[in-house]
Amino acid sequence: MPEIILTDVEGFKAQSRQLRGPIGSELANDAPNFSGESEQLLKFHGIYSQDDRDVRRERTLAKEPLDYSFMIRVVIPGGRLSPQQWLALDGVADTLADGSLRLTTRQAIQFHGVRKGGLRPLASELHQRLMTSFGACGDVVRNVVSCPLHDHSVSPILRQLPERLALAFRPNTKAWWEVFVDGDLAASGEYEPERDLYGETYLPRKFKIGVASSTENCIDVYAQDLGIIPAIHPELGPGYHLVVGGGLGRSYANLDTFARLAEPLTFVLDDELERVIQAVVVTYRDLGDRSDRRRARMKYIVSDLGLEQFRREVAARLDSGLRDPISMERLGEADDHLGWNELSDATWTLGVPVLSGRLRDGATASPKAALKSIAERFDVSFTLTALQDILITGIDASDRSAIDAVLAEHHVIPVSELSSLVRSSLACPALPTCSQALTESERRLPEMIGLIETELSDLGMQSRPLQLRMTGCPNGCARPAVAEVGIVGRTKTTYDLYVGGGPNGDRLATLHQEKVKFEDIPGVLHPLLKRWREESHDDERFGEFLARVGSA
Repeated sequence: MPEIILTDVEGFKAQSRQLRGPIGSELANDAPNFSGESEQLLKFHGIYSQDDRDVRRERTLAKEPLDYSFMIRVVIPGGRLSPQQWLALDGVADTLADGSLRLTTRQAIQFHGVRKGGLRPLASELHQRLMTSFGACGDVVRNVVSCPLHDHSVSPILRQLPERLALAFRPNTKAWWEVFVDGDLAASGEYEPERDLYGETYLPRKFKIGVASSTENCIDVYAQDLGIIPAIHPELGPGYHLVVGGGLGRSYANLDTFARLAEPLTFVLDDELERVIQAVVVTYRDLGDRSDRRRARMKYIVSDLGLEQFRREVAARLDSGLRDPISMERLGEADDHLGWNELSDATWTLGVPVLSGRLRDGATASPKAALKSIAERFDVSFTLTALQDILITGIDASDRSAIDAVLAEHHVIPVSELSSLVRSSLACPALPTCSQALTESERRLPEMIGLIETELSDLGMQSRPLQLRMTGCPNGCARPAVAEVGIVGRTKTTYDLYVGGGPNGDRLATLHQEKVKFEDIPGVLHPLLKRWREESHDDERFGEFLARVGSA
C-alpha cells in the first residue's frame, strides 16, 4: 500500500501547540505579513492574509513589498447581534478596517483592509462585546447558520439552536484569547486538553452546519456538510431531519472534485442532536483526506463510500444505531425576508437589502450610517441573513414610520423599488483581495445585473423573478451551483455559466457553457430566456422550466 503523504498544513497543525504556533512572536516584529506557517494557523483565528491584487504586478516589478492587509471574519451564530454589538462592529470598520462591513453568505461579518498592527486592537474590541473571530475559518466546525427564527411562534429550543451548537462544537484551545487579547503566550506549554472531537490536528478541512426553517430554504440547507431541518416524526413527535454530504466548491486543478447536495441521514430527537452530530464529525475526522486539501471535504467521503456505508460508519461511533430517516416534504422557495413583516408578538422586522453584502456609505446613499443611527436610537436587534442582507428585529409598531424616515434620510432604496434580480443576487468579494479569485465578482455584479435586466426587458420579461449568483472562482462562496443562473470565474476574463438550479435550493445547476466572456453572458442566456417566455407554464420559475425541458 503506497505511503500517504500528509499536507504541510497537517504538519503545521500538529506542531502548533493548539493553534498558537509562531503567531505571537510574528505579531511583535515589523514585517507587514506573516510566515507561511502562521498564515495557515491564522485561518483558525478567523484571519486571512491578503494583498491588494490591483497593485501586485506593479509592486513586484518595482521590487517593492506587496500591499499586505488582513481579512477578519467574526463568528455570529445564526447571524444575531445586539445593537451594542452592531455599533461596535460599525466602529471597528471605520477605525481599523476599510470603512465597510461585509455580510457573508454564512451570516458572518468580514472586515477588509486591516493592517497587522490592527489585529490585536480589533480582537480586543470583539472580546469586550462577547464576540470572537476564532473558528470563523480553519479546519473546525464553522459558524452555524440558520434561517431567521426570531418569531415567538417558533419554539425557544429551535430559536436557541445556533448558539447551542456553536458552543457545543467550539474548540477548547484558548489560543485566540492568549495571542490576540491577553498577550500572554503561555510559554509554559501547559494547555487545556483539546476536545477529543478535534485532537491535535483538528479536522481535515472545514465543517459547515446549517439550521433550516421547516418551510423554506434561505440558507441552502442541502449545501451544508450537515443540515438540520425541523420535522415531526409520526410516532416520536418533534425532532429534526439530518442531511449530510453537501458542499458546492470545486477545483479546476482536480477533476475529481464536484458540487454535491446533502442526503437524508436520520431523524433525531432534540436530546440526541449533539451526540449524533458529534458522531458525524468524528467520522469525518477519521476518514477525511489529509493528503489532498482539494478533496478533503466530507462530501467526498459520503460520495465515495455511498450513503449506506457512511451511515454504518456513523452508527459505529455511537452507543446505539441510527434511526432511519422519515419522508421529507420539499422545502419552499427561499424567503429573502426583505421589507416589513409583522411577528406573532405584534413586533415587526424590516429586511434591508445589501447589494453583494457590502455595507458602506457612498456619494448617493449611506446605509451604514442609517443602521448606526437606528441602533443608537431604537430598542431593536439585528439578524444577518444567508442571502447577505440584514434584518432589523424587535421593532415596536410605533417606531415603524421613524425608522422608515431614517432610511429615507440616508437615501436607502426601499425594497419595493428593487427589481427581482437585484433582490436575489449574490456575489463573493473576489478581486482585489481574495487570494483564490481568478476574476471579478462583487465589483462587476451591478454591471452584470444591468446587462441581464436589459435582456429581460427586451424580451418583455422584466417582471419575472430570476435568481443570479456570481463568484470569482469555483469555490462557490455565493452558492452559484444551486442558482437559476450561476456565473463562476474560470480565467481572468471568462466565466463558466450554470443554469437550472433554483430558489428551493434542492437541485444543482448544470454547466451550460464554459469560458464565456463577461459581456457575452447575456447573449448566451438569450435563447434560454426566450424559450422560458414562450414555453413556460404560468408563473413557472426559470430553474423549474429548465429542469423540465432541459437547457440544450
